[in-house]
Amino acid sequence: MKRFSLSSHALNVGLAAAVLAGCGGSVHSIDGPAAMPQSFAALSRGDRSGSSMLKASLIAPEYEATGPLLYVSNYTYNNSVTVYHANAGDPTPIATILRGLNSPAGNCLDGQGTLYVANEPASGPGWVSEYPLGKTTPSTVITDGINTAAFCAIDSKGNLWVTNIGGPNATEYLYGSTKPHTVITKGLSYPVGVAIDHSGDLYVANRLSSGGNVVIYAPGSKTPSKRITAGVTSPVGIAIDANGTLYIENVTENNVEEYRSGRDHPFKTVTQGISVPVAVTVNKKGWLFVANLEKSTVVEFAPGSSRPSRRQISKGLHAPAGLANFPAVLP
Repeated sequence: MKRFSLSSHALNVGLAAAVLAGCGGSVHSIDGPAAMPQSFAALSRGDRSGSSMLKASLIAPEYEATGPLLYVSNYTYNNSVTVYHANAGDPTPIATILRGLNSPAGNCLDGQGTLYVANEPASGPGWVSEYPLGKTTPSTVITDGINTAAFCAIDSKGNLWVTNIGGPNATEYLYGSTKPHTVITKGLSYPVGVAIDHSGDLYVANRLSSGGNVVIYAPGSKTPSKRITAGVTSPVGIAIDANGTLYIENVTENNVEEYRSGRDHPFKTVTQGISVPVAVTVNKKGWLFVANLEKSTVVEFAPGSSRPSRRQISKGLHAPAGLANFPAVLP
């Protein structure tokens, strides 16, 4: 099975090798899973699907969540996740997470602000690192059931879903567990982006040798109930907003297709400001964020707009491959 590689995606569309190699920069040392043995079950905190934010007194001193935050995984260079105040102009990172990361790809947040990051190292199956809100050191990692993790999502019960290219599969971890609970394989050949709607339906972006699709699974089902193919050519990241609108990135087409809730044909195509998009997220106010791997930028779009705003994030970014907003938009 071919390994998931954002580098290979980028090379297929002509991204310079210097960018993928970190522009000659040095690579920071990392800490692997063996250094973080604590499990989900050992953590004493509320349901990770909860909508309440942690009180300021409980937030660790590394950085504070004084307002909306944006988390960006940097796939190459220094193996980092950079954290930004989401309402600044061209912000400087307020925190940089380095520990527990190796080629970080997709990331996601739960209702308590806990960050989950899928790691795809050059060798080995990889892992998912967990960071409580405000922390820059992992509290735990997930290795069981991980085989080239790509992206992740949290459902309405606080359960974690991870797509594995090396499976290929989508794997569910119940809240409080690091052991796989449900493993979906039917309909998947190269699963990347993953999202969950308010009905509990699971959406998985599936890259194929020619084109691709987004496969939909009803709650509790391991067999696809529907496939979206219209407008889907080279899907990587996907997201669903509070209104149920589905966003699908096509990396080779340099666009984001938008689908109204329950529909399988796009009603809008966004192209301006987009170059090799590999991650997408939407905040609670409906703003769309797109990570451009080639240009090492994150651009944003006001609700309903096809034109990027004047705000653009570039400081601290090197091949951005994952995006997540705090507070998170959850099913």
